[in-house]
Amino acid sequence: MGRWIRNDAQWYEQRMLHCACSGRLIAMNLYVTEAGGKERMFCGEECARLYETYVLPERGEDYRPPADVHDRYDRLMVR
Repeated sequence: MGRWIRNDAQWYEQRMLHCACSGRLIAMNLYVTEAGGKERMFCGEECARLYETYVLPERGEDYRPPADVHDRYDRLMVR
């Protein structure tokens, strides 16, 4: 079970927190739960659930898109 935490960064700090599932920037409130054996930050309970039910089984724990993902998308995009 996760818990909600308030980002305690001051207005002048440049602390960038991103959701472990969607990559969204988390401004104020973040949802922290254990997923894949590590404590991770999410933008909400829905992303935490999606991470555990889809991302971990399909992509693995430390998945990162390939470096040329934008080029591949442009090449495969129907014009």
